[in-house]
Amino acid sequence: MTMAKMGKNLRPLCYEHYVAMKPVQLENSTHTFTTHSLAYACPLSDCFIFFSDNTGYFSVEGDEQQSKQTGVLRVTCPQDGLPMYLAEVHPQKKNLRLWRCGKPNCKGHRAIEEYIFDPQDASVQQYFRTN
Repeated sequence: MTMAKMGKNLRPLCYEHYVAMKPVQLENSTHTFTTHSLAYACPLSDCFIFFSDNTGYFSVEGDEQQSKQTGVLRVTCPQDGLPMYLAEVHPQKKNLRLWRCGKPNCKGHRAIEEYIFDPQDASVQQYFRTN
């Protein structure tokens, strides 16, 4: 997907903070080539989560000279297998999330209810006890 095809209607949310991500240009340099690609970044200064159409969600670690992309989260479209972005979070139930495909005119979406367990919770410890 080219930069022109991706993005005008794309409004990904940061999956950690549920805020709208901002479009940014990423630069990838090799010894002979420099390429630019469109991505979205969480606007919060202490968050390093990005979204791009071919990678899905990822984080960037390190400084500008030695940055490393680390895959973080990938929800795939049931129609075409491409990465989906977090489009909405239910206001009262933060674990109910709507994911949409980034490909233009694709109707692919998923509504997923996610459960996050606190490993220190006594009932969780009892259920997952190994002794």
